[in-house]
Amino acid sequence: MEADIKSEKKKRTVSAVIPNWNRKTDLREALLAIKAQTYPVSEIIVVDNNSPDGTREMIEEEFPDVMFIQSPHNIVIQALNIGAKTAKGEIIYHQDNDGVLPPNGIEEMMKVFDLDPRIAVVHCKNLYYDTGEVFDPYRWFTPEEHASDRIFDVPTFHGNGALIRKDVLEEINYIEPEILLYQFERNISAKAIDRGYRIVYYPKVSIRHKISRESRDPGHRMYITMTGGWWYLARFYPVGLALKKSFYYLIFFILLTIKYRTLKDFYRGILDTLLGLPQVLRGRTVLSPETVKFLESKPYETSMIIYGSIDTIRKWIKSKLGRG
Repeated sequence: MEADIKSEKKKRTVSAVIPNWNRKTDLREALLAIKAQTYPVSEIIVVDNNSPDGTREMIEEEFPDVMFIQSPHNIVIQALNIGAKTAKGEIIYHQDNDGVLPPNGIEEMMKVFDLDPRIAVVHCKNLYYDTGEVFDPYRWFTPEEHASDRIFDVPTFHGNGALIRKDVLEEINYIEPEILLYQFERNISAKAIDRGYRIVYYPKVSIRHKISRESRDPGHRMYITMTGGWWYLARFYPVGLALKKSFYYLIFFILLTIKYRTLKDFYRGILDTLLGLPQVLRGRTVLSPETVKFLESKPYETSMIIYGSIDTIRKWIKSKLGRG
């Protein structure tokens, strides 16, 4: 969808929320970028997952106007729930603690909300911090689309560099308590889309992200992707499709286990998924067929299988040939 973006008639208030754990230096750069925004950010909230690296002291000394909330333990993305519920702004700007947004980022994204009152989330393009390459592991868009100033309806969003309406978060009751990190965007998107809202991607704005090309902790990453992914399907999808896509996940996780040798995390993920399943099923709300159809228009699990598995197999073959 293409549309001319009109100037805002009324400036809505924006609160920035950054969950953090143990990345003081990166967080400093992220905060400086937010404070340099051309659109006024009425408050900045850092929800810290009990970092031992002096994050609290850095915030108190260098950013005394930033609201600092410390959790007694690492609650991962549930920190976003705490920050969003605390925030007073009409729009929640969320990013990772290692993202750097350009000065006009929020201003440009805020204009998108004026196009349609059904827009609930606007998210921007993610670039690797050092190389500037586009981060798009699911290959949902062509290079030309990533380089455009068009607006794309999407079934989910990237949480690093996203504006989210607080009234919609309140309507959908925020993020489910079982979600640790990955899948929280899909959780928000599924519930919002099912209520008639839109999630849009706006590649005109980009955020530089210090995400590593290889996972920082592949075992933990796989574990929270396993539990979050299977619980997401169990909570929202029709039984047949949920089982089918769960099988896709299983194939992918087996390949990841071979690639990273994370057998312990693989078994732990399966066990904890099963243990947590009764609680998830008690809150099960099956999405409408129309919503599921739209969510599957850019399939998540299939993309993981196609691109993640091909990448894993290529690296395995390369390592074998190298030894030979």
